[in-house]
This record gives sequence, structure tokens and C-alpha cells, in this order.
Amino acid sequence: HLQRSIYRHLFTRLAVPDDAGSISIFLTTHSPHIASIAPLNSIVLLKDAHNQGTVATSAAQITLSTAERDDLARYLDVTRAEILFARGIVLVEGDAEKFLVPEFAKQLNIDLDKLGISICSVAGTNFRPYVKFLTALGIPIASITDWDPALGKTPLGIARATKLCLLIEGLKDGGNVATLRDEIKRINDDEDEDDLAEKFEEFGIFTNAHTLEVDLFNGGFADKMLDVLDTVDFGAARKQKLSDWRTDNSDLDIDEYLKMIEATGKGRFAQRLASKVAGIEPPAYIRKALEFVAARV
Repeated sequence: HLQRSIYRHLFTRLAVPDDAGSISIFLTTHSPHIASIAPLNSIVLLKDAHNQGTVATSAAQITLSTAERDDLARYLDVTRAEILFARGIVLVEGDAEKFLVPEFAKQLNIDLDKLGISICSVAGTNFRPYVKFLTALGIPIASITDWDPALGKTPLGIARATKLCLLIEGLKDGGNVATLRDEIKRINDDEDEDDLAEKFEEFGIFTNAHTLEVDLFNGGFADKMLDVLDTVDFGAARKQKLSDWRTDNSDLDIDEYLKMIEATGKGRFAQRLASKVAGIEPPAYIRKALEFVAARV
């Protein structure tokens, strides 16, 4: 085994074309150090397809914008190409989900390591390049995203999930984007958010009712979340709010609550909460996302 820097240097030298341009190199590897710096369009993924033997999928034909290609290249480099070696992927928005979803998987007796499922953060809400890339490579994925209600406006999560569904439909052989767009519009016009969420789930897009932290608070995790916030050195006014919410957690001031979590650090807050969630039923949308991928690997 070589050091990471030597792997990278060796691959860089191999990637330099010869003077005549007549040599093609096929490099097979299990090394994340090499896979993480390989040009995206050079990647061919070999997978065991059960009774079909080994199946190859190539990234060469995936249409990506320059920005999407740059995002993915950076992601592969930073994460050592984790997504290329996984049998299934759960895409999440950030560190909070990345800390908590594995704990929820344990609660559901879903062994992520045994199944080869990775939880990958896109560090925001731009799932598009990851969904496009992974779908084209035939890697089963689920995307977990917030509903993100907007006062007096359509929830941001609806547009986000709709675009992802249309993207996935367009990548299918014989996909009918126009028909799907009309169907989603009809459901949305009927203002039936449950039916809309179910339609999104058919495409592996799983949403909550608000945001992760609010849904957890309203879903049986309030006391544990308040326990974490109680350890933070807040002033008297915020300490009083925490006490009031513990007495009556139906009177949650969502804006102030989210500001407290931001002040704590969403990742740090989730990391502390992760050690306290045992014995509490995971949120349904996270359970469904995990089951969706587990059934397909």
C-alpha cells in the first residue's frame, strides 16, 4: 500500500497523454485515493448485479454543467470517493442529518455497513448534481430534504422535490416528464400535501412537515432536545424559554428555537442529540428513506 500522496502523484503521471496520443490506459482500482481524483468522465463503475454477473456503467455520457462537474469533483476528493464505493446512498442536507440518520438506522435494525449504504451530505439543498450522477451510475439513492414552509408562499421543499422528480423521470428510458409535471401540478393545485409527499416518495425523495429540528421536537424528541439546549450557556431570557417549553412544548417559538440551535451549531447540537435518541421512534420520513434504499441494494 502506498501513501495517499504517492497514489495521487502516480495517477497524475499516468493521466498525462504520451506524445503520440496513441496509448489508452485502463486502470482498475479499489483505491479511494485514485477514484477521488479521477476525471469524472473517465469513471466506469463495475457492480455485481446478482444473477446478471458484473455490470458496467460509465460516467462518460452523463450531461453535467461545469458547476455541477466542479461540485462533484470537489465532493469526491474531500470524501475520498465514498459514493462510488457504496451500494446505496442516502443524500441529506447537512451535518445534522449525517449525525442522526445512522442512529435512526440502528433503531430500525438497518445495518448500514453490512448493506453498504452511506449517508452523504450535500451541504445544502442542491441535490441535483448528485442525483443526476448517482442515478446515471445505477446506484440506489434516497434524498432527505426539508419541507421549508415559507410564510404566505409555497413551501420551498415542494419546488425542490418536484425538480428532482422531473430530473429522475427524464433519466429513465421512456420517461415522460411532461405527464409527471402535469400530475404533480394537479396534486399541488388540490393542496393535498400528503398525496404530494407520496408522489415524491415514489422517486426516492422524502420530506418532512417543516425542518428536521422542528419535526423532531414535535415528534417525541422534545425533552431530549431541551436537555441538549440546557447544556448551552444561554442568558436568563433563553433559559426561561427552555423552561417554559419543557412545561408546555406545544407553545414552541419556532424562530427562537432555531436561533438557539444555530447558536449552538447545528452539527454540534445533532451530535449531542444522537447519543440520546435510543428508544424513541424515528421520524416516518427518515424511516421510509432508509427502507427505500435498503430494499434496493
